[in-house]
Amino acid sequence: MRMVALLLALLVAGLLVARQLGGGAPAQVQKPEAISDVAVPVVPSRPQDVPKFEQQVEGYVNDLAAEQAKQLEQAESGK
Repeated sequence: MRMVALLLALLVAGLLVARQLGGGAPAQVQKPEAISDVAVPVVPSRPQDVPKFEQQVEGYVNDLAAEQAKQLEQAESGK
């Protein structure tokens, strides 16, 4: 009886190891067609332009966050 339990334990361990080592095809990753329609801010070359650049970056990040939230809502309502 101990031998049967040992063989079953080895079989289960072997199956788990085989599954972990690549027992299937890797997951497919879908790349987005376009990241955003919003124009990316241009990095300033003069120190005086940094505050304006900061405002542009904040606006860009907020627009991206709103777009992602909208896409998430659409995905959730589609289920």
